[in-house]
Amino acid sequence: MTITYGSGADTGGDMGDILHVLHGRDTIECAAAYDRLGWPVAIGHRHRTASGCTCQDTGSPTACVTPGAHPLGETVEPLERNELAAAFESAPGAGVIVPCTHWDALVVGHAIGMAVMLRADAAGLHIPCLTSGHSTATLLVASGTGELLVQCQHVEVRSGPGAWVALPPSYGVRWDTAPAEDHLLPLCEAVRPLLAQVLKLASATPAEW
Repeated sequence: MTITYGSGADTGGDMGDILHVLHGRDTIECAAAYDRLGWPVAIGHRHRTASGCTCQDTGSPTACVTPGAHPLGETVEPLERNELAAAFESAPGAGVIVPCTHWDALVVGHAIGMAVMLRADAAGLHIPCLTSGHSTATLLVASGTGELLVQCQHVEVRSGPGAWVALPPSYGVRWDTAPAEDHLLPLCEAVRPLLAQVLKLASATPAEW
């Protein structure tokens, strides 16, 4: 069973064009494409080739583990549509941050996520999935359904306006599987058995979930 991304989507029948943009690396075009999908977009910290993430400018004693791929503060503040281009043009290398209001995000280890995606592909289940280097994979499922996995120690469930995900072309973030042309998202209950298979094969011992 699947549901749509959200009634606010403004695809104008050009989903193919949007998907083409999402596979590119133009930050302004990608931010505009996410906005057309109905996803609120906020600007994040910047990654700079020579000096790393702008969050380090405050003298943080610890190195940033997600440079250019996290919010400016604890609260994510989406931009208005007419603010997107100017905001990202003035901040090259800034992360594209989207709050989890139109989907839930399941953040897992990279190897676990890729194994789940292989099984999903074999089962004909389309799961939008993005990767952050070779450290994590993030699977997007229908909003409000991720709670099924909150007790699983191998999954970080992000849901609601207080949660967020850095989307491509944020530094180090790539689409493994972009959103589907029919705008559909799987329910978490469809993903759970695939994850259970992967964890079992990995000799993991999942919690009661």
